[in-house]
Amino acid sequence: MNKFLSVIIGFALFCFSAKAQDTGNSIEISGTSGIKIFSPEKNYLSGPLFGGELAYHFNMADNKSDYIRILNIKSIDAVFSYRNMSRVILNHDQATKGLIGDTYAVLGRLEIGLFKINRTELLFTPGFGFLYATETHATNNQNVIVGSHINLATQAGLKMFTPITQTTAIQAGVEIFHYSNGAAKLPNNGINAFAYTLGLVQKINQSGPVNDSEKQPENKHFFELGVNVGSRGSIYNDRNFYKAGFYMGYNYKFSPALSIKLGTDAVYYNTVFSKTTKGPTFLNDFQSYATSYDRWRVGIAVGPDLWLGKLALMTGYGYYLHYNSYYPTKTYWTAGFKYFITPYLALQAKGYVHNTEADYVGYGLLFRIH
Repeated sequence: MNKFLSVIIGFALFCFSAKAQDTGNSIEISGTSGIKIFSPEKNYLSGPLFGGELAYHFNMADNKSDYIRILNIKSIDAVFSYRNMSRVILNHDQATKGLIGDTYAVLGRLEIGLFKINRTELLFTPGFGFLYATETHATNNQNVIVGSHINLATQAGLKMFTPITQTTAIQAGVEIFHYSNGAAKLPNNGINAFAYTLGLVQKINQSGPVNDSEKQPENKHFFELGVNVGSRGSIYNDRNFYKAGFYMGYNYKFSPALSIKLGTDAVYYNTVFSKTTKGPTFLNDFQSYATSYDRWRVGIAVGPDLWLGKLALMTGYGYYLHYNSYYPTKTYWTAGFKYFITPYLALQAKGYVHNTEADYVGYGLLFRIH
């Protein structure tokens, strides 16, 4: 840890001597220290968490895209993140020390300005990416939280940005960090952590991306047809429960950055649960809240989409019209991304969730009809 602080101090000394443009990109190096680490399902975690991040900020000052202006996006960041949780223990048992290990993540992140007082600005910093965990249930059977090395990672923070010279600033705040694998391999309770962050931001002599104007306006009204394929793991054996998801809905884009949609979700099960199964084989086809006696489940959902040019964050909350489930599950929610490679065709990744438990993540295509 002392070596890490020395790196930050050395970076600060370098920063004070540098020159750069006000609209230029910047580099940030920051440290993190845990406030609290937790996981659901009565898994009590305790112990120290620390780490650091290296971020490259693409300055959006010269980007005139409507969504940049509406959301007040200050920068789009590429982030490398490291977190050390090797001293965290489970349920007060010292014998479990090391079951979580270290994580390495690569994320895309936004820095959104909320308000500014004099030269100090409050930023909201949501991010999403991929994470590698050194310890899983396979490497340490005491780890009943993380099932795979490769995981999806999300973070969100509130940070104060304060310049200390023309080219250097301090950025400090708090964040929440989460990673799990979308139930691709169980167990998948996931890790959540609150942490403090403190970093230095140094401008460099490299201009940010320029976009003078938006392309011709898109239609506000359109329909979407989506299809995806994915699988859910089993905690009782090495099986994968494959599923296909279908979506048909209407989307109204009331601004370049936001839209609202209403549509129908249908999920097809390759493997269903048998009411007559008894004994040790009872759990072979069990999928927790996603356990279904029928091949199909159908629901209707509503929710907003957040648009960042060709990329959109999809969210939805739904009610089942038909779901013959093991548990009396009536509602669900979805979240994911879609990226339009043409005006009419997008690549999509979409996750389905019951309560706080992931069902599966499906990957596929989405078609837009104007």
